[in-house]
Amino acid sequence: MALVGASQSFANRCQPRQVPTRPLRSGRCRSVLRIYAVALAEPVAPGVQTLVSKVTGEGDAQQTILDAVSGVKGRGKSGIAPEALEALEQAVEILEDKGGVQAPTNSTLLEGRWRLLFTTRPGSASPIQRTFTGVDAFTVYQEILLDGPNGARVNNIVDFGGRIGQLKVEAEANTVSRPLPGFTPRKGKGLPLFGKSESTPPSSPEVRIDFQFDTAAFDLAVLPFKIPYPVPFKLLGDETKGWLDITYLSPDGQFRLSRGNKGTLFVLVRDPSPRECLLQAIQGGRDDEVQQAIEVLQDKGSPISKPAKSSAVFGRWRLRWSKQAGGANPLQKLGGGSGRSWQTIRPDGTVENRAIIIPALLTLRADATCQTATADRTTVDIRTVYIEIGPLK
Repeated sequence: MALVGASQSFANRCQPRQVPTRPLRSGRCRSVLRIYAVALAEPVAPGVQTLVSKVTGEGDAQQTILDAVSGVKGRGKSGIAPEALEALEQAVEILEDKGGVQAPTNSTLLEGRWRLLFTTRPGSASPIQRTFTGVDAFTVYQEILLDGPNGARVNNIVDFGGRIGQLKVEAEANTVSRPLPGFTPRKGKGLPLFGKSESTPPSSPEVRIDFQFDTAAFDLAVLPFKIPYPVPFKLLGDETKGWLDITYLSPDGQFRLSRGNKGTLFVLVRDPSPRECLLQAIQGGRDDEVQQAIEVLQDKGSPISKPAKSSAVFGRWRLRWSKQAGGANPLQKLGGGSGRSWQTIRPDGTVENRAIIIPALLTLRADATCQTATADRTTVDIRTVYIEIGPLK
């Protein structure tokens, strides 16, 4: 199996309801020292209106593919209209001929979480692939980590929804530039039960990721522990191995075509990160979505252990959004809503808050001291508040 799947949590609110018109370009800390974020895409109108004869460049081909798979049920499980299939096949051929980013397995553009939009359904597909990728109620993701702490990894995720949980199937990855010590690529067609495998050589060594599944588990919201997925990976030998060819990676790193060792074509778009989701919600002025995006970001935990005690907090921070308490004074509300507010935190324990109300005319400034209270909280003691009017203070 080259790709498993995933489900639908708040992150899905940061992505199109079905298929985007264009692929989106794209630490837990409770204090106001952080900058939060969100990104949404607009849905494409249903139906395939792009004529095959008009598909010429990469942009046209990408859009044709997105139009062709828009509205397709089960990510292709229920079939696709002949005219849409014709447009899809020609557009895929154009993109795979162009190749996009050269040596994609060497590119950082390949890293991240990718959402599966469509997959072909060969008879050789594995049982897991047939079971999960065709269920629209789930969201299917593929995570590619090239330089993770445990080496290169390919993780396939079936997200059943925020209130249910997810299934994550993880694999060690091997590429030309990041070889896995002692790894031997898969050989032979394998057992029919697990889907017939191909042994087609890659068009170039830099497009192929060889992998070997080594762990899988259900992470359910109602349980404080993970439930191992009942597959004895260590006993299955070559049946746990496979390969994935990156046949097209867009120059902006937002759209990808891949082919797996089961003969399957995958169409994927990059999934916006929680930080990107938060930033776009802020830009859109949607306070309820900002709150939800912050919760998603906090649930993932801070990538920095004990963030309030880390030197990473030092420096100048721009305030992007704030929620004032009911007891906030008028100056706090004015400064927090100015859109031009900064906070500077220094190693000596001093803090400066500066809000430009009217450029070159009116500025609010507050000097304070700060002290770490807990691993994720800093207490701030405001000592002096200034109102600067032009050159006067």
